[in-house]
Parts: sequence; C-alpha cells; structure tokens
Amino acid sequence: MPDPGESSSGPTESVPGPPRPDPEPTSAQRHDQTQAVPPETAAVAPETAAVSPETAAASPETAAVSPETAAVSPETAAVSPETAAVSPETAAASPETSAVEPGTVAGPEPTRADSRPSGRSGRTVRTRPTVRRLGAGLVPISTVPPVDPRSVVLTDPVVAEARRFCWRCGKPVGRATAGHPATTSGVCEVCGAPYDFRPYLSVGDRVAGQYEIQGCIAHGGLGWIFLAVDRNVSNRWVVLKGLLHSGDAEAQAVAVAERQYLAELAHHSIVKIHNFVEHPSPEGVPVGYIVMEYVGGRSLRNMLDSYERPDRMPVTEAIAYVLEILPALEYLHSLELAYNDLKPDNIMVTEDQVKLIDLGAVAGFESYGNLYGTRGFQAPEIAKTGPTAASDIYTVGRTLAALTLNLPTEKGRYLDGLPEPDSEPLLARYEFFHRLLLRATDPDPARRFPSARVMTTQLTGVLREILATETGTEQPQLSTVFSPPRTSFGTEELVAQTDSYVDGAERSKNLRARDVAAALPVPVIDPSDPSAALLAGTVHPEPRHALDAVRTARQRAAAEPGGAPESFEAECTFAEARIHLDLGQPAAARDVLRRIEDDDWRVDWYRGLAALLELDYQRAFDRFDAVLQALPGEVAPKLALAATAELVLQHWDSPDPGQWRRYAEKFYATVWRTDRGVVSAAFGLARQLSAAGRVVEAVRALDEVPAASRHYGEARMTAVLMLLTAAPVAELGESTLHIAAARVQALPPSEHRANQMRVLVLGSALAWLRAGNAPKLPDATLFGEPFTERELRQGTETGLRGLARTAPGRTHRYALIDLANAIRAKTWV
Repeated sequence: MPDPGESSSGPTESVPGPPRPDPEPTSAQRHDQTQAVPPETAAVAPETAAVSPETAAASPETAAVSPETAAVSPETAAVSPETAAVSPETAAASPETSAVEPGTVAGPEPTRADSRPSGRSGRTVRTRPTVRRLGAGLVPISTVPPVDPRSVVLTDPVVAEARRFCWRCGKPVGRATAGHPATTSGVCEVCGAPYDFRPYLSVGDRVAGQYEIQGCIAHGGLGWIFLAVDRNVSNRWVVLKGLLHSGDAEAQAVAVAERQYLAELAHHSIVKIHNFVEHPSPEGVPVGYIVMEYVGGRSLRNMLDSYERPDRMPVTEAIAYVLEILPALEYLHSLELAYNDLKPDNIMVTEDQVKLIDLGAVAGFESYGNLYGTRGFQAPEIAKTGPTAASDIYTVGRTLAALTLNLPTEKGRYLDGLPEPDSEPLLARYEFFHRLLLRATDPDPARRFPSARVMTTQLTGVLREILATETGTEQPQLSTVFSPPRTSFGTEELVAQTDSYVDGAERSKNLRARDVAAALPVPVIDPSDPSAALLAGTVHPEPRHALDAVRTARQRAAAEPGGAPESFEAECTFAEARIHLDLGQPAAARDVLRRIEDDDWRVDWYRGLAALLELDYQRAFDRFDAVLQALPGEVAPKLALAATAELVLQHWDSPDPGQWRRYAEKFYATVWRTDRGVVSAAFGLARQLSAAGRVVEAVRALDEVPAASRHYGEARMTAVLMLLTAAPVAELGESTLHIAAARVQALPPSEHRANQMRVLVLGSALAWLRAGNAPKLPDATLFGEPFTERELRQGTETGLRGLARTAPGRTHRYALIDLANAIRAKTWV
C-alpha cells in the first residue's frame, strides 16, 4: 500500500534561501552564463537523434530502417520522470488511451532457421536477462519489464486532496471543509498565493508545433507532467513538465534554470533535457515547459508502495539502487550544482538503468532565493547555507532511511530523525548501516560524509558486510583510505604455550598493546594527491630513515616552484606522527598531531594508536570508535576496536567484562565474516567464543582460515588446544581426543611444533584414562596405536625424549628426561 510519508504527488516545496547580496554572480551562475545552450540549439538534431532499438520507437516516417533494427516498440523506448511514481490513489492506466499510439514499425516475425546447411549468415534471437547485478555488481535484482508509455497516462488527472499544498508556504490548500467543497484552484488563505491544480494541456494539443500531448502522467512539485510525442524527431516519446502556476515568476525562473543546467549535463544516470518551450495557458498567459526524455520503468516510490507495512524494501536492494545514483550526484557536485530533491519518487529504475529524474530543484552551490525540496528529505540548514554537497548527502541518507525503515510521519510527511535500534530491528541487526545513516543525516553538515564519492565507498563497504552476514560468503574490499594490516597479531599466543615443552620458558597468552599497534592498518595518502610524490620516501621500513625522509620532503616542498601543494603540510604531519608511533614515541606523535585540526578522522586514528602504546585502552577505544563513526564501511576501525576491547579484558579489572567481551566478539566477527584475509580476526573471534564456552563455534572460526595462509598451521593447532581445554580432562568426550589426534596427525612434516602437540594430546588421553574413563570400543586406536594406557605411556615417553634432545638448556633437558622416566610404562625385565 502507499507509504503515507510521501507520494509522487507530494509537493516539492520552496524554502526561502539566504538573503541575496549584491548581484555578484556565483560560480554556478557564471557557469550558466558561459555554457547555457540556447533553446534553438538545445533541440536534438535529426542526425543525433538516430533511434536505437533500445531507446526509441520507430515511426512510419523512419521505416526505412533495416528490419533488424526497426523492430522496436514504444515499450522499449520508455524513459520518463515520475511516470511510475504515480500512487494507486491518484492514477490508473486508461483503456481509452491505448488507442493513442505514435507510429511504430513492427519488425518481421522471426523465422525458423533452415535445417539444411547454407553458406548464408543466420540470425539468432537474443533474449533479455531476467536478472541484473547492481551496487558494484554485488546485488542480483530482477529486471524491470519494458513499460508501454501509454499505460501510465492518467484517466482522471486530479491531484488528491491530501496532496494539495501551497507552492509558496507549503500549507494545505483546496481542502474540503464543513461549509465548502474541495477546490482545484483558488488562493491560499495563509499567504495569498494563487494555486491551480488543473492541467493546462489536453490530449491532442501541439506544443511549439512539435510535441503532441498524449495525456497527464503525474503531478510533480512544479506542476503537471505530460506525456507527448515529438513529431519532429522520429516520433520519440518525450515528457513535458509544466509549472505549478503560470503567474509564479519564481517557478518560471526555476524552469528556465533547469533547462540551462540540463542542456549542458551529460551523465548516463541523469535524465536528458531536449528543449525548453512555451505554450499559452487557457487565459493566454505563456507557460514554460521543459522537454525531457521519457524514462519508462518504476520509481523507487512505486516499488516501495508495493510493500505492505511494516515491510520495507530489502536493505541490500535499497543500497544497490542508491549506489547507482551516487555517481550522478558526484558529477553534479563537480560542476558546483546540487540536486536538492533526492527522494524515492525521483529515482527511476528502467529496464537497464537507474536514473535521476525531475531536476527542477537543481541549483548552484550556495545559490540564493527560493530553494526547492521536499520536507522530510531536505537538509535542515539549507535555508541558511544554500545548496551544498552536504545538503545533498543528507537527502541520500533520508532516501535510504525511507526505503528501508518505518520512519515516523505526521500529516503525510516524514518527520526528521531516525528510529532507535530498540524499535527498528533492521538497525539493531545492522549496526554499521545505522552508523552510516547517522553520519549522512547528522544535523551538523560538517560531520556528514565530505563527498558523494566518500559516501559511495563507505556504503559499498556496509553493503559488503550485510551481504557477508546474509550469505555466509566473504565480501572483501580493498580500502582506499587504509593500508592492509601491516602484520598479524594474536595468532601465536595460545599455541606458543606449548613451547614450554621445548625450552621450559613461561609465556603469556595475552595480547600486547605494542604488537596490536604495530599490526593495525594505517591511513594512506590518495595517489592522486599532489603531495603523494613528495612523501613517497616516508614509507621506508626503517623508522629513523623514514624520519629523515620527512625532513627531506619538507626541504623539497619548500623548493618547489609556486610552493608546496595545499595538502602537503597535513600529509607530512600525518607521516611524521606515524613514524613516531613506529618508534614507540606516543608523546611525540601526539605533539605533532596538535598541528592538525581535530575534524580529520586520521587525527583520531593516530591518537588511538598513541593511547594503545600508553596502555590507555578506554581512550584508545573512544578514538577508534570516532573513526568508525566517520567511516562505517571500513574494516580497520572494527579490527582496532575488537583488539582494544580484548586488551581491556586481559589487562584491566573492568566493572563490566561482559560488555567488553560483546564488543570484542562483535567486531572480530564482522571483520572475519567480511574479509578472510584478516586472519588476526579469526583468532580473536575464536578466543572470545572459547572463553564464552562456545568451543565448537571457536573451532569453526579457526577452520575457516584459508589453507594458503601462513597461519593455517597455527589455526589448526590452536583449535586442538581449545578442544583439549574446553573442560577438565576427565570430562572430555572420547571423540574430542580422537578429533585432536587426527588434527595433529594432519600437520605437515615441516611443522616444528608437531612433536610437542602430539605429546600434549597423548598426555591428555593418558590423564583421561587414569581418571576412570575407557574407550567405547576395545580395539580403539589413537595415532594409529591401541588406545591403552601402556601405549599412551610409551608414546608420551618417546615424545618427551625427542623434545629433550632438542632442548636448548641442560636444566630443561634433564627435566624432560625425568618426566619421561616418570611416565614410562612399567616393565618386568
């Protein structure tokens, strides 16, 4: 059923922008003045309007096209703003309009190929795929079938009462009261602005002598949307977008501006504008119309309305669609243009594309005057700042939220804010999706994603994590802002306990903060940054040499013609901080970082590493959490948070160890599910699961370490230790001993710990027998020998003597021999 929060006929509203200063043109205005295409040149020339099978309907006039390319129906030409966004309450397909069909040419029926061999070329029929992959190719989505443009024409083009709002003040107008019926035209009682919701054009009208009206297809924020046929260019389907009120000078200016912007834009995910024309209203007043390509398909609003509440669009599909249009926003932003009105209604899914439509609210960055957008989606600061990239990022976050969450509404509009995870299961399940929405819709524009490109990267990372959770298949992504982990940590701590058999030395099984800090990824400089070449030498593996390279880089930058790049000082400072941390100098690193503004997430990252080295785990956790808030799709901060939580558990007497263990398990699990290359996460997850008594799950995590990993053997041996220590030896199951023995037997001959692991299993089995247990089968074996006390003693003795021969010190060698003698089976010789 339709979503009460928004519909295709819901208005795009005008918000008073910042007061206009003296008429100094903005950068966007200067762009308009220099690049705007005049109306006469904006029309598509015949030679450039050649109709392809995928995009246009052939007409009788163009029937000379070859049969192979002329078999094109109007359905395949479909492309149009807001056509599919018509809600069920306001629109229905008209049977009568099916008679209106611009000229089409049906291609010849395909014939069966002759079964006899022939030297002539044959023709094969290619079927359209039923599924395509969106969202960086990660999400399979059913294709949208071709839409007959005639099917979207409204039989009764009336704006529903609930959707009638004043174009100027946004207050309800034309509503029925106790003493008055509803009206479609009149004057707003609040601000005095005239309104008229009647269409000015009728079926058969020819606008500019070229565009033959077929009917209304939707009502948008600036007026009615009409389907038409361009009789001058191959009878192609087009859309004419009228104005809310012909006497509204501001709306007229918006229409002119839209034509100017769009005439210059060229992006595959943005609707194309063909022309800008005028046509007299019934009162004889000229009304402007934008002529755009027809984008046939379904809008995301239309798709969303097909779900019965409380169901929403699957989160993976919603993310995939949004990922398809983010590059279009990035393109607009590169031209210092803001889209301003992103919402589900304005994202159209066609047979083979996802497009932004209805560009009536497009405006230059920081432009003045009335700004158009939709309440519930529009950024709160826009009246003060004007359009910005940050205000568009806000609308992206709100669009994602509207597609996936049950947002609260009031009088048919979405309210600001997001539901809490306690009341929204999706946010409770996908914490990092929640973090992404919070970042995108932060009330402070400075705390949102800095660009559509950055949001694309982070949203893709979140999508990969969600898919890894739903499918059980890893979805790794190479980070563009972090290096890979520099090494592993926590992979040897447990299995190294068995090294005491070899040398008698005691070892801690706890993580060390300096090992974690040395292993974690570090931020990387953008290769396209002009400072990258100057700082290339600072990645030297020897920290002191790298510090010298920083000094050299500063000297080179100072000697550069025109001075150092703008980014150099910050990038050089971060390189210097990293080197001080590698040298174990956290205080020096913190001093260096004081030169940088705190609003850069890299400051938090390096301060977190410094706090780790100073054993201030709470401060480190807070810093890494701030990085995750800024970059919710990255693996690195999650790995850092998991390790920091584990350090708290191992080294601090926390009042709430359960909470820290949940943190460690959650973050380790997320990293490991997503990227099986981060082996430290597998060992960390296994430690948390084992400590919680979930040994089977812990072993499963270790078994997922790839055989190609250099830590594969350590993972197998760590699993053996976890199996043998899951319970007191006397309470172990016989199957556990057999599994442990089989795993040790499978170790490669090159594994230097194989003998000590064998001794450990044999010793555990011996203790199990001496505790009063016995194998279920009388002929049971272990390591290929009878599962009897005598054979276990002999095997353990042999292993201990082998370890004694390689012991580094005399004292420990004698201790091993004494232990072997004590275990040796009794003989009566």
